[in-house]
Amino acid sequence: MNEINHIKAYLLGLLIGGGKIDKDTFLIDLPFKKWGMEPKRMNIIAADILTKICQNFNNSYNFNVTYEIGNNKWLIKPIAGADISPLIQDLEFLNLPTGGFLLATVDLTTAKMNLSGISVESFLSGIFDTRASLTPSHRRFDDDAPVVSVEIPGSTKNFKLVVQLCSWLTDLGSITDQILYNHPNQHSGSDPYYKGWKKGFKIRFLVKSFLAQHSFALQAKSIDITIIEKQQKKEEQPPCYLRRLKQVSPISIHCEQNSEELPAEVRNKIFFHYHHFCAVLGCLHAPNDEIAKLVKMKNSLISFFPRLSKGTSKELKTIFENIQSSSFPNKELNNQIFIVKSLVEDEIFKGFSGLDLGIAYLFAPKLNGKRHVGNMDEIIEASMEKTLAIISIGEDFDSPLLIVNTSNDRAVICSSIGIKVNQELIKKHIKTDNLIVNIV
Repeated sequence: MNEINHIKAYLLGLLIGGGKIDKDTFLIDLPFKKWGMEPKRMNIIAADILTKICQNFNNSYNFNVTYEIGNNKWLIKPIAGADISPLIQDLEFLNLPTGGFLLATVDLTTAKMNLSGISVESFLSGIFDTRASLTPSHRRFDDDAPVVSVEIPGSTKNFKLVVQLCSWLTDLGSITDQILYNHPNQHSGSDPYYKGWKKGFKIRFLVKSFLAQHSFALQAKSIDITIIEKQQKKEEQPPCYLRRLKQVSPISIHCEQNSEELPAEVRNKIFFHYHHFCAVLGCLHAPNDEIAKLVKMKNSLISFFPRLSKGTSKELKTIFENIQSSSFPNKELNNQIFIVKSLVEDEIFKGFSGLDLGIAYLFAPKLNGKRHVGNMDEIIEASMEKTLAIISIGEDFDSPLLIVNTSNDRAVICSSIGIKVNQELIKKHIKTDNLIVNIV
């Protein structure tokens, strides 16, 4: 067995990050659309592939690769008849998968133990070149916080890989800015009926933190990251294990909390924060004490009803009537008219945490999908004297609310964590085991 030198390590990283293996051939997908600010640098990308990738395959594994362009991708594959068995042997040596979409089954344990020195960074650079995105949409609120986002498709269902990769990078000195896990508690924490939650995994680093420890091998990406590095003015967060978690938003239990799209280790469990996933999945860098505090606060952080669902009055009325029949069978619907000012100022509605966003949606002059466009406070202030139809279950507002703007047929459902039925459901159906919060 030949030593896995840094050139081979890079090629193996490319294959892990974007490769599929089928029998005696493979395909590596380089999604240049997400590479950076100017993805049309075709000549630089082509030169990268010819000098960095084609030559390296030829020199290290004695076969040539070709590439083709299509559908915003560069697809790299070996020439017909190439013997890829030495490459397969190196994958096996590192206990890496040798068939199918490699990201879906990869376990980095052996690679982390056996790679050393420059080979470690070369292997990771291969993953970065295939999976890291520099698109302008990756910002922490503004352009002063440009981000490198390592993106892993949700279809892999590989939560373990995300934790392994982030932990490895942290061991090497990087500071993770944020992780997004492919789970409804992260991508749909307030609306339990939102079907578009499968948005994949993202491990995000502020650019300077990334560049302090890591690099891209491909020139096209290196050019763009040095440009956006100059924009960064925001400071890094503390290391993960020293984080003090700010006030977190309550989680509505999603209708697909038990989806087969979720692996067993996260299925039918509730997670209050991205670090909660890290802690439950065994990352040594997770701020476990902070997560333990959140778990103890579960009665104020879990809702069996929508914190905020948006849609048309017809769509939400059906949902609301289902809530009534299943959780409030002995109570009737109660209809009232309120002006916005009363909703905002009345103490009885203070516990409805999604109310402000809901009002902004109901009255915004312009929407982006179901998000209001413009300043939330300004929209609410301009709507203070306008009226809304409020439907509660019973007369005491101890239930979710259906709120309708009859002038444009927009509606929202929102609820308070503290309502009696919700607290009863928490007591009956939520069980904790150390940091794990189960739905039973």
